[in-house]
Amino acid sequence: MKTPDKEDIIKIRLRRARKSLLEAKAMYENDFNNAALNRLYYACFYSATALLFKKDILTKTHAGVKQMLGLHYINPGILSEEMGEFYSNILYSRQNADYDDIEESETELVKEYTTLAKQFIDTEQNILEL
Repeated sequence: MKTPDKEDIIKIRLRRARKSLLEAKAMYENDFNNAALNRLYYACFYSATALLFKKDILTKTHAGVKQMLGLHYINPGILSEEMGEFYSNILYSRQNADYDDIEESETELVKEYTTLAKQFIDTEQNILEL
């Protein structure tokens, strides 16, 4: 088995992003909103790490991904500020859904984030030209 090259790794991460979107849909359809938010966040996370990897940027934390995405893609205007704000919001919402003692997340929030996550991933895939 050959060692994956840079383009292979980027494609693998984008496939994981798309698969996580499908997982989120299944969770949402079965009324598991917290699990759906988790999968939506990870769909965006995999896509964001693919984008960062294109510039040879590796991070060790979720906060690091957010920071480097801002520095290398949002501040220069490659990704919109709205996409940056969405990434920050979904990270925060995922942390709340996973770790706080709350009821299930709001259905409308999950629905909205599903649309935004798909836009986020589509936008990044267009930037990567894959």
